[in-house]
Amino acid sequence: MAKVKLTKRFIDSLDFSDKATVYQDEVVNGFAVRTHKTTKSYMISKRINGKMIRKSLGDCSIMTLQDARESAMSAIAILMKGENPFESVEPITVPTLAEAYQYYVSHKPSLKPKTIATYDRQIKGKLSDWLDMPLNDIMQSHITEKHLELTRVSPSQANATMRALNAVWNFARLSYLDKSESTIIKPSPIDILTAKRLWNVVKPRTRHLNEDTMGNYVKILLNFRSEDFHTMQPHSNNARDIMLLFLCTGIRASEGYNLKWDNIDLQHGTMTITETKNSDPLHLPLGRVIHSMLRHRYLYGATQPWVFPSRIKSCETGLTDISKQYGHISDMSGIHITPHDLRRTFSTVGDILNTNMSVIKRLMNHRNSTSSDDVTLQYIQVSQKRLRVAMNEIEEFIFNEAGMSQDDVIQKLYTCKDYSL
Repeated sequence: MAKVKLTKRFIDSLDFSDKATVYQDEVVNGFAVRTHKTTKSYMISKRINGKMIRKSLGDCSIMTLQDARESAMSAIAILMKGENPFESVEPITVPTLAEAYQYYVSHKPSLKPKTIATYDRQIKGKLSDWLDMPLNDIMQSHITEKHLELTRVSPSQANATMRALNAVWNFARLSYLDKSESTIIKPSPIDILTAKRLWNVVKPRTRHLNEDTMGNYVKILLNFRSEDFHTMQPHSNNARDIMLLFLCTGIRASEGYNLKWDNIDLQHGTMTITETKNSDPLHLPLGRVIHSMLRHRYLYGATQPWVFPSRIKSCETGLTDISKQYGHISDMSGIHITPHDLRRTFSTVGDILNTNMSVIKRLMNHRNSTSSDDVTLQYIQVSQKRLRVAMNEIEEFIFNEAGMSQDDVIQKLYTCKDYSL
């Protein structure tokens, strides 16, 4: 098989033949042109490491000689290294929303079960009709229409759903890359909501017990008895006691429901919550009423791991929901109050008492922002003694509104002959 210098004129002059004929290039060893009945094609024809490699590169009528020669040189160089440039590589495909969401959850080990449950409701629930769509098929028009649809039901949930989608989208965009590490997913179409100012303006909730409603509500709460209060079971009066805990400590509902005796130091009157919303552990000194309440509950609940155990015997967690009970309390008081409303009440009372902001932030377990004032607050160290004084002052104010002192409440509800620990 003679070698010739392959040129465009030479290739154009070649005749088609019934028998395949190969013309080796003088310029690039292993580069060739093959003619057959109706085709002329560029190819690699070279023995490498004892193995004959023949691979078509493209039709001569479509591919230029220069491109073909360069492709041959590149492929031969790779072959000489023992690699195969012609192996079929599985193309990287754009994930569907369901695939992107599953990838997001599986690669975010820090996500809490409650957060995942919320994302499930938003992505799998509210965006269920998009789950099988590749991300690149979700258009800006889809986003604006879906956001408007969800807004008609709940403006805040419409915003939250789109923010969840945006988080999944951007995580996938940085994770699904081609061989050159270029993105294969387009920029997030959720940006259209910002560009057109379509995000819903949702005012933060402000409901709380003010000085006009606090006294009556606290009186009703202190007198509330569940139907099984007389049994002295560990779950007796869960609703009354945990609502008092929310009111007098400002902790979140999820933190109170999951409270264990391991979190309570009755001897020193402190409570430590490790599983918090911002993941920062919260170490709180207790006011006198809450300390007494916990000591009282310990007498008949020490065999349970949970401070507020469920009355459902098969339940392996603490209290999960008391909406029915605080609904009864709300009906009796004439004002609908949730656990988070009591958290707002706690911080509001602190403000009424002119409690230092650094103390309130520490009690609420709020992280400092990046503002210059909050940066300064980071340098202020608040002692446990100072926090305990604030907790007792807040308790005293709350019960004074109901015409009672801390001692009155302890005597009424939590007096026991035996406080042995």
